[in-house]
Amino acid sequence: MPPKLGIIAGSGDLPARIIKSCLETGRDFMVAAIEGQADPSLLLLDDGSEAPHFWLRLGEAASALNKLKEYNVGELVMAGAIRRPGIADLRPDLKTAAFLTKSGAMSFGDDGLLKAVIGFIEDEGFKVVGIEDVLPDVIAPLGVIGAHKPDAKAMQDIGKAIAAAIEIGTADMGQGAVVWEDKILAREDAEGTDAMLARVAEQRPGGGVLAKVSKPGQEKRADLPTIGVRTVEAAAAAGLGGIVVEAAASLIVDKEKVIEAADAKGLYIIGIDVEDFKEKQPPLIYFIAGEPSGDALGGRLLAALKERQDIRVTGIGGPMMAEQGLASLFPMQELSVMGVAEVLPHLPKLIKRIKQTVSDIKKNKPVMLVTIDSPGFNFRVAKQLKGQGIKLVHYVAPSVWAWRPGRARKVARFLDHLLTLLPFEPPYFEREGLPTTFVGHPVIEYGADKGDGVGFRRRHQIPGDAPLLAVLPGSRAGEISRLMPVFKETVSDLAKSRNNMEVVIPVVPPMRARVETDAASWPVRVTVIGSDEKFDAFDAANAGLAASGTVALELAMSKTPSVIAYKVNVVTVWLGRILVKSPYVNLVNIILGREAVPELLFDKCRADLLAPAIAELLDNEEVRKTQNDAALEALSQLGLGGPSPSGRAADAILNLIHEGVRK
Repeated sequence: MPPKLGIIAGSGDLPARIIKSCLETGRDFMVAAIEGQADPSLLLLDDGSEAPHFWLRLGEAASALNKLKEYNVGELVMAGAIRRPGIADLRPDLKTAAFLTKSGAMSFGDDGLLKAVIGFIEDEGFKVVGIEDVLPDVIAPLGVIGAHKPDAKAMQDIGKAIAAAIEIGTADMGQGAVVWEDKILAREDAEGTDAMLARVAEQRPGGGVLAKVSKPGQEKRADLPTIGVRTVEAAAAAGLGGIVVEAAASLIVDKEKVIEAADAKGLYIIGIDVEDFKEKQPPLIYFIAGEPSGDALGGRLLAALKERQDIRVTGIGGPMMAEQGLASLFPMQELSVMGVAEVLPHLPKLIKRIKQTVSDIKKNKPVMLVTIDSPGFNFRVAKQLKGQGIKLVHYVAPSVWAWRPGRARKVARFLDHLLTLLPFEPPYFEREGLPTTFVGHPVIEYGADKGDGVGFRRRHQIPGDAPLLAVLPGSRAGEISRLMPVFKETVSDLAKSRNNMEVVIPVVPPMRARVETDAASWPVRVTVIGSDEKFDAFDAANAGLAASGTVALELAMSKTPSVIAYKVNVVTVWLGRILVKSPYVNLVNIILGREAVPELLFDKCRADLLAPAIAELLDNEEVRKTQNDAALEALSQLGLGGPSPSGRAADAILNLIHEGVRK
């Protein structure tokens, strides 16, 4: 006997079909009906009683899972459409709010959000199954379904409609498109298929086809393309000639009635194998980024690639890559851990995600895997894909010049190409036989030198003569928890002799609430802003106090003199002192071979040392100028004044793809 089934019910007829199947087969079940989405009538049984159920708000998902555990539910199926809510409508319970904050899932597209939700459910101990596991008869078969067949002209429209549906799916915006006489009449959006067909009806075409296909890399245990009797009726009302669905990856609810309706309306329905059309599709590239800096790199790289050639993308990334059409397999934040002691508690989940990612790549069969930084995760994935016919490219070289030089030989064994940010890196890898391309550091194209400081001070009512310190405690929770206390103490010391001093703290969205809470007790006025205003804040600031990382280069680009600070777990400090060969962490200092930018790290990251260093920048124009001149010297070696790094990286990737095609 299969385990008790939990049915998470949204809108449409599908939940009722699953309930009926459970009753017919004697399978025990419990319905979790979503308020405002599920139709109450689905709970009414033929004998007048109600199916076992409870109602829930989307925002109380964590509480609902606890309730399902109380009912001894072992497997869950997500059935029916769910309209995406706004965060204000969710009113999440504490655990759900923590999940949304930590994962940043609300910034994902629909498929990325569903993947994140399924991961959350499975972490609670449930097995999530697909519709085909409980209703195998609703899966669309291959071939013509019904009495009518498409003619040769219709087949041309079908090809274009499938391509359009795949394109919209790649952007994680919908699953369908309508084409008539080689013209795309409509693409599905968040309003769904019925709304799209209503728009088509206004155009009154004399034919055409509706195509419904799954999104590339889609989580197929939820939100599969679905048609039913209502879809047939709406397509007929719009004047279409037929419907094409992806065989084995689409649902036909109440197939007999759908066929009956289509035959009566004179519509053809056909199930197709999307693989038959993929030769006409742009190449699929799989990307993996594991932290915000990698997401920024990936976002710009995707934009540069799309400027040059049509491509399809899938993989793992954050909001900037999502803007370019990437639907993340799971929340990127799960990979954003750093340091030996910091990684260990997360190791079991990371191992699980490595297996999931490798499986997803093999399933999608991309022409290339582009991994971006995060070597601890990415190299483990890439190693398992060696010899699978997928080009393996890594963007951002491991710092073999700083520590563990033997890594160059190790990565050369499984990578096909390496893209580096620093001009002195290629020889370390080329001598090991790994083709390597220096593309330049992306900081030179981030726009950090184009901030509007005057406008920023005006918007936030910061007086023009007030000393303004930009404080950057990092993007990870661990960094923030370690640095915020010492940064608060540093600011307190500086404020003793500067009554009008103010602080601005740019943060990534998942960390904003935490930083605002911590900064509320600081002795000066603190303005917490999002990343969209970061460069304006840098231009407005007189100096910066920053965690070690890319932001240090952004401050250099903005000509904001700074002090670099960092603290990590004591175990990581101990190992770092043994293994790290470079005397500096800031790239300006590394390139120049001297400490042009003050670095106060580990046991030197103390307020009594930080405050005087920052005070010198705030009070001494000559010191500020000397640091800015040194920064310009270093930045010119990173590509400032030449072609954009993302463009050079895109050219290198496309050259590798085209070489593979020619071979």
